[in-house]
Amino acid sequence: MARRGESSGDPPRASVTLALAVCLVVAGCAGFAGDDGGARTVNPALAETPTATPTPPGGFPAGVDRDGVDTEELIAAHRAALGDGSWTVTLTRTVVGENETIEQSQAVARVDGPRLLYTFERVRGENRLATAHWSNATASASRRESWRGNVTLSANPAEAGGPTGLDPTGGAWLSAVFVDMRPEYAGTEQTANGTVTVLEATAGRIERSGVPDRRQVRLRARVDGAGVVRSLVLQYDVFLGDDPATIRIALRTDAVGSTTVPRPEWVDRAFANATGDGSAGNGTSDS
Repeated sequence: MARRGESSGDPPRASVTLALAVCLVVAGCAGFAGDDGGARTVNPALAETPTATPTPPGGFPAGVDRDGVDTEELIAAHRAALGDGSWTVTLTRTVVGENETIEQSQAVARVDGPRLLYTFERVRGENRLATAHWSNATASASRRESWRGNVTLSANPAEAGGPTGLDPTGGAWLSAVFVDMRPEYAGTEQTANGTVTVLEATAGRIERSGVPDRRQVRLRARVDGAGVVRSLVLQYDVFLGDDPATIRIALRTDAVGSTTVPRPEWVDRAFANATGDGSAGNGTSDS
């Protein structure tokens, strides 16, 4: 099996998607990451060897066996299992200092066939940054709210699709979470979604160019029988300047087969301001 960190020959679009995901997951940003940089994992081995458990009912998920996890194969199976159906993927990132929550970000992708609603919110104290993007089979619209509270709308009545760099399956977010980690099979659990395969990993310290060193890194993921990564939690300690903080990243895939995509009320206003020839609107202020 190929392990994380080996070259995958990703095309440019996939590289951009992963760069954006790494930025969101590791740094919490809403824009693009720069150079993905090199990384060095210090003490990457699991603190304890997972207890031997029976093979999951129906066998191991794609990419998983007792010798390790091929994260690329695991993520490919996750994407394939979702296919062109419906699902909701939620990614949250919480930064907690010694006495308070410093920042919280949440990205949600709701998908139902060709319909998509993607929302992103980042909160620091009383300040808030937010974006939303809606699309169906033929058109798309976006809403952006700045840190200052200014809201702009834009729309393209003749072009569908999601924001640049978005992987609505959550696959790119998973790739970003698994970067520098070496998960192992740790057994099975019973959940509301049936029996899931549990993957775990820990690392004493991970060094990556451009971001603070991550320490006491702990990862736990649950994969269902169809290959969907139902949940994942990554937690680690960092220093932000001289101040210690703990970052917790959680990904959840739910409402598989039952997600519906609403049409937000701002979409009609965005289309009303779009140009008549079907080209994109120029970012009309929305009060």
